[in-house]
Amino acid sequence: MAANPFTRGASPGRARPPHRASFAMGHAKRGGRKKGTRKAISPRVRKAIAAAAKRIARGANLSHQTWQRAINKNPLIIEALEHQGKFTLGGAPRFRSRPFNMKSFCKDLSAVAMRAIQTDQFVDRDLEQCLSLLAVRDPSEFAKFLSLAAPKQSYLAARPHAEVVEPREAVNPGEYRRPPIPEWTLGFEPKGNSYIAVPVDPALTPQDAYHEVAGSPLNRMPGWDWKFDSEKRRYRAIALRPKTPIPEWTLRFDPKHILGTPVPVDPRLSPDQAYHPEYGSPLFPAPGFKWEFNPTTERLIPSISDEPSPPCQPRFALPKLRRLYRWHPEEGHYSLVRDDDDDWEDYEADLYEYDCERMFFKRYQPLLDPLTPLKPRRQKIEREPETPVRRRFFVRHLDGSYAPIRRDEHIPDDAYEYDAKKNQFVRVQVDQ
Repeated sequence: MAANPFTRGASPGRARPPHRASFAMGHAKRGGRKKGTRKAISPRVRKAIAAAAKRIARGANLSHQTWQRAINKNPLIIEALEHQGKFTLGGAPRFRSRPFNMKSFCKDLSAVAMRAIQTDQFVDRDLEQCLSLLAVRDPSEFAKFLSLAAPKQSYLAARPHAEVVEPREAVNPGEYRRPPIPEWTLGFEPKGNSYIAVPVDPALTPQDAYHEVAGSPLNRMPGWDWKFDSEKRRYRAIALRPKTPIPEWTLRFDPKHILGTPVPVDPRLSPDQAYHPEYGSPLFPAPGFKWEFNPTTERLIPSISDEPSPPCQPRFALPKLRRLYRWHPEEGHYSLVRDDDDDWEDYEADLYEYDCERMFFKRYQPLLDPLTPLKPRRQKIEREPETPVRRRFFVRHLDGSYAPIRRDEHIPDDAYEYDAKKNQFVRVQVDQ
């Protein structure tokens, strides 16, 4: 394959993916700008250009005295005037000066401003006034600076149907689109006599079907989880969307514990300091999450914990967590909906819930509030009669013991009833 001159860079947005026989993703930096080199267009310059563009209408209405005061104090404008031969750099007038020309003055002003931007030696207010004067006097020269501050548009956003007309490798590719997440399903493993996750494409090995961001069901990445969809017979990747970086944990050999003891990878952090606010830690997982050990990376990674089965003892029963997942059809994965997401109504049609019992994603159905019964006109609604409290009666034997009286038996006059407050049997009179 011939090398494309537009994809030979080392930047993340223009590097070739592995399947295109060139630079591998995440390779070492080769050439390009050195580390620490400042950007060609700094944020200060972008801010000054934006401020000057907003002051065009106001600058056109300023009086001559206001502009003269700004010109006399601005070193960039004074330097452009000095090129015209009207003043020296010290401000003294020159006797042998050529006639003043506004068009050549604007070109000199544009050259001075461009040199200040390239050398990054200017005061923000001075550059803003210089560009404002240039925008008022010569808008075409000021348009060159607007093109510098304009955000770079990606190739696909500018030409969404370009790949249909001509191959993408023949033109500037712009931003790199990550390869789709490979599909995984359940396959039978004869060696272990069990079912394991395998790629759908038989030509791919588990290593080839590993995604650089989401990982795979066998080797998960931090911040991602995988769930099996029994209806589609596919494993689906789920983005957990953590707000803060997940601390790294590993297992340390401990003779008292066979599986090992979870410890932070960074020795400077204590277990309390490596506690994540959303997922907790392997020692104390947050409700609804668990930490699993990845033998490939030797790291403990948080994942979503399935709900317990319905037959559960009351003392172990916890309130069911209702998690929502948003489906991204273009990327082919789900993302976990957080509690602080305010725009969930915009994609309410793409919300799903995971049924851990039947192992499939079902559409989200919001809980409806119970309807309040309306009182018919001119009709009195009577309250339902309350169920009387069941009373249990006992009969006393000669030896001082008590025996309960069944419902079908006759209740004698000397019946007794147990009083829980007094913790004793009290004789009562029962109306037959």
